[in-house]
Amino acid sequence: MRSPVPLSLTGMTVLALALGIGRFLLTPLLPLMQADAGLSLVGGGWLASINNIGYLLGALLCTALALPQRASLRTGLVLVALGTLGMGLAPSLPLWLLCRFVAGVAAAMLMVHGIAWCGAHLRLHGRLGLEAVLYSGPGVGIIASGTLVAALHGAGVDSAHWWLAFGAASAAVTALIWRTLDAPAAPAVATVAKGDARDAGPTWPLVAIYGLFGFGYVIPATFLPLIADAQLHLPALREWFWPLYGVATVSATLLLGALTVRSNYAGLAGCCLSMLLGTALCLYWPSRAGLALGTVLEGAAITPVVMFTMREAARLAPRDPTRLIGALTAAFGIGQIVGPPVAAMLAARRHGFAAPLELAALASVLALAIALSRLRRGNALRATRRAAVSGSSCAPSPRNPRTECR
Repeated sequence: MRSPVPLSLTGMTVLALALGIGRFLLTPLLPLMQADAGLSLVGGGWLASINNIGYLLGALLCTALALPQRASLRTGLVLVALGTLGMGLAPSLPLWLLCRFVAGVAAAMLMVHGIAWCGAHLRLHGRLGLEAVLYSGPGVGIIASGTLVAALHGAGVDSAHWWLAFGAASAAVTALIWRTLDAPAAPAVATVAKGDARDAGPTWPLVAIYGLFGFGYVIPATFLPLIADAQLHLPALREWFWPLYGVATVSATLLLGALTVRSNYAGLAGCCLSMLLGTALCLYWPSRAGLALGTVLEGAAITPVVMFTMREAARLAPRDPTRLIGALTAAFGIGQIVGPPVAAMLAARRHGFAAPLELAALASVLALAIALSRLRRGNALRATRRAAVSGSSCAPSPRNPRTECR
């Protein structure tokens, strides 16, 4: 049995490659591709969207089929590396679309099976505190890719060579963690308390929150450097907003992972509120300070929302949450598919990102409302149980939590 520490670091690396490279490497490289490859804003939107379509199909595949974890993880790692290398070798938009599609499918496989594989081992070892290390992976990938691109801005490296460099790096990292993935799937460990299992509730609110969040965050996440350039008119500065996003993501994940949160829906509500405030700042305070603070608030929400969602999934399906994780990832993918092309077309027609950001804010409001509703119901159920245990003659009900008990 391997130690949980290297397993958590391997899980972190898997998620870093899945999202930091397979999903979001386009974000820091999009301005370069516009400058040296003639990529249009609408073309960039379709590259992001086809990646999201691949992500959705990969998640659906993991939901419908009981795929072996180790084979899925290794296949996903290889496909991320190949898809990234292909972006540097392909000469045209159709081939770019194919490469981003492949990378999207691979990213979903890595997310679903990486979380299920590593999470099961951490629960088996009783080391749930290391979940924060696992879920910091996407932020680590964003920091690594974004910082390198920003630091070498103006060094004469074109977008094709960047894709090739990151593809080679992905292959090298895959080789380093290949043997750690020999650790077999951990046996299912049901850690849900009896009362929590009885009051677990339906899964659709969690799926709806995650899908709405996928739409709400993907617009600023995809076009953040372009938004910074459009609002600040400082091309040399725009690349640094993406690494800042990653730093906020890692910091918030490690901090929140160390805290004890009574309800996962409380954490989800906090993430939705943070995303809403960040989007509003980018929209209504178009200054260097406003955009930087908005970036921090948005980045601080993106990975913690995954952590709280997957924790709730493990509570709802304690025996084996793999397929529920797949369904959640699919909902997230649907939200992401719609976002980039809609945002790109609105931005092109309105000559700015105000309308796309307003749509993103609306999605965050809806997700926040659902999370608060589930949080209120959970608090009412806990109050009912406490009253029943204490022998109260009048217990509050979920429909009327304010009922006085004597």
